[in-house]
Amino acid sequence: MESKYFRVLTFTSLAHFANDGVFLIFPLLIVYYTTEEKISVVFLGGLAIVYTLLSGLLSPLIGDFADKRDKDPEFIALGILVEAMAIGFFTLSFLVRFLAIPFITLGALLLGAGQAFYHPLGGAMLSRTFGKTSGRALGINGSMGSLGRALIPSIISFMIIGLGEILGLGIFTLYMAIVAFIIYVGLMNIRRGSSSLVRKSSEKLDRSFYKFLIILGALVFLRSMFITGTTTFLGEFIYQVYLSKAFTGLFLTIGFLGSVVGQPFFGWLTERIGGRTTFIVSSVLSIVFFGLFLVFPRDLYLSLISYVLFTFAAFTAFPILLGYIGQTFPKNFFTVANSYVWGVGNTIGGAAGTALVTGLLDVHYTILFSFYVLFTIAIISTVLSPLIPKASSLGKKSE
Repeated sequence: MESKYFRVLTFTSLAHFANDGVFLIFPLLIVYYTTEEKISVVFLGGLAIVYTLLSGLLSPLIGDFADKRDKDPEFIALGILVEAMAIGFFTLSFLVRFLAIPFITLGALLLGAGQAFYHPLGGAMLSRTFGKTSGRALGINGSMGSLGRALIPSIISFMIIGLGEILGLGIFTLYMAIVAFIIYVGLMNIRRGSSSLVRKSSEKLDRSFYKFLIILGALVFLRSMFITGTTTFLGEFIYQVYLSKAFTGLFLTIGFLGSVVGQPFFGWLTERIGGRTTFIVSSVLSIVFFGLFLVFPRDLYLSLISYVLFTFAAFTAFPILLGYIGQTFPKNFFTVANSYVWGVGNTIGGAAGTALVTGLLDVHYTILFSFYVLFTIAIISTVLSPLIPKASSLGKKSE
């Protein structure tokens, strides 16, 4: 592999590992804030929804800004640095306890802002660099994000247990800042290389591309409601079934291993059969495997196997969606197109799914009932998937 390809894949994968690794840090810290700081879980839950929405709303703005400038390494590193700042404010909330709520709020808002950068920017850089083989690159890159999401919360937990909240989180803040610097140094010479890849303010997409974005974004929104809504409350559901915190953690760890394998596989499949078909295949398999999980929630082996298969098929949005964008859109619109599908569709859709389950629980429906509601939404989304326009019906794709 040529040095440029190796460098892009290596350092964007490091960024994905770090970015997705801190995705679950706020839910992890909620336990400490409610038990040690006695802060309302309703307030903390509201912040979680706010920072997720902020991430989704900022993503298109950042994508549009990035496509008009040749500063992708700076933007990717900036996103990781903003996340480091967020963890720094979480650290300060334990150090200056009478200012805990303002520091937690600032940390949550910065976390949401930082999360808006990587996915559209990293996906666009990989698509431009690898071209027709970007599906596999996106899949490998996505698996590193999955590893980060699985490993970093456990690492932070052990650091807090061993060193305390202030020192443990403080060291992790420094780690994130160093990672941001390493990412910038590793990618700083990777530029778009052509003025045609930097979009002029006057350039507009053919109207058919907007129709494509609206339909795909809406279906991704529904799919993400299902995936994120069920994932957010999966731990509580497993605990209610098996009444074991230790087993709940083990179930989550094993269950999400499927996504580590699924991302490279579906990235490869996107190359082979196209993003539209792969998206439909992934959606169908997701509802089949989650349906099995719902049918056998108290059968240990069947429920675990079906959930591993579910994460294998479902947690594949990064290589499928961003690979699909790379196959259909002009290169100087990659980032902004990614940001609409990822930020609005995937991220805000996920927040809506979490809010829906929260609302159902608030009126005393069970988690299992809410899972069936989200499962129905997933079926609707999958049935409507053939409405996505085929690439041949879109306007000319510039190279």
